[in-house]
Amino acid sequence: MMPESMTGYGRGASGNIKVEARSSNHKYLDIQIKLPSFLNSYENDLRKAIKSKFNRGHIEISVMKPEADTVRIKINKPLAREYYNALLSLKDELQITGDVDINLLASYRDIVCLEEEARVEELNEAVEMALQELKKMRSDEGRNLVYDIAARVRLLSEYLTDIEEKRNITVSDTKQRLYERLKEFLGDITIDESRLVQEAAILIERADITEEIVRLKSHLRHVGEALKSGDTVGKKLDFLVQELRREINTIGSKTHDVEIASAIIEMKHEAEKIKEQIQNLQ
Repeated sequence: MMPESMTGYGRGASGNIKVEARSSNHKYLDIQIKLPSFLNSYENDLRKAIKSKFNRGHIEISVMKPEADTVRIKINKPLAREYYNALLSLKDELQITGDVDINLLASYRDIVCLEEEARVEELNEAVEMALQELKKMRSDEGRNLVYDIAARVRLLSEYLTDIEEKRNITVSDTKQRLYERLKEFLGDITIDESRLVQEAAILIERADITEEIVRLKSHLRHVGEALKSGDTVGKKLDFLVQELRREINTIGSKTHDVEIASAIIEMKHEAEKIKEQIQNLQ
C-alpha cells in the first residue's frame, strides 16, 4: 500500500440522492459537509464514515437535494409477508379471533418506512459510493506521486555520487592550486613549505563536505523508506526535504569547483520539485 494523494474527486447516487466528494491539500483532516435541512441530524454519522477512510486533507461532501418534495413511502414486502404468515400461525395456534389486516401490518415501522427513513438509506449508499471513488482516485494519484518522487530521489543519489568522486579530486588538488597561486602572486620570493601545508589544510577543512554528504545519504535513504511505508508520510517527508535542501545549500556554499557547482544546481532543482510533490501526499 502506497501513500495517498490528498487531491481527488468522487460521486455517488442512490434513488434521488446524489453525493459529490472533493478532496484537496490540508495540514490536518478538515471536513466540510453540505446537507439538505431534513438530513442535518445525520452529519455526525457522515463525519465518522469520512474519518474511517481518510487521515489528512480538506474533504468536502455535498449532498444534492432530491428534485421532488413529494412524500415517499418504502414498503418492505418480503418482511410484510413474513409478519403476515407468522401472525396467521399464531392466531390459529392460540385460537384468537379477528383478522390480520392491512392496518395491523402498517403499524410495524420496519415494514413501512416514511420518506426520511428511505432517503437516509439512500444517503448512506450514495455517500459510500462517493467516498470509495474518492479513495480510489487519491490512491491512484498517490501512486503516481510516489513514482515521480522516487525517480527524483534516484537522480539526487546519482548527483551526490558524482559530487563525492569530484570532491576527492578537488581535495587532492587544493595544495597544488594554492602553491601555484602564491607563486604567481609572490614571484621569486621563497615559499615556506610548512606554512603552505598549514594554509592548505585550513582551506581543505573549511571546504570539506564529508559531513554534508553523509547526512544527505541518510536523508535520501529515509525518504525512500517513507515512500515504501504506505503510512501517512506527508509531514515526515516535508521535514526530510527541508533537511535535504539545507545540506545541498551548505555544499553549494562550500565548494568552488565548477562541476560540483553545476551538480548542486541540478540537485536544488530536483529537491524543489520533490517539495512541490509531497505537498499533495497524505
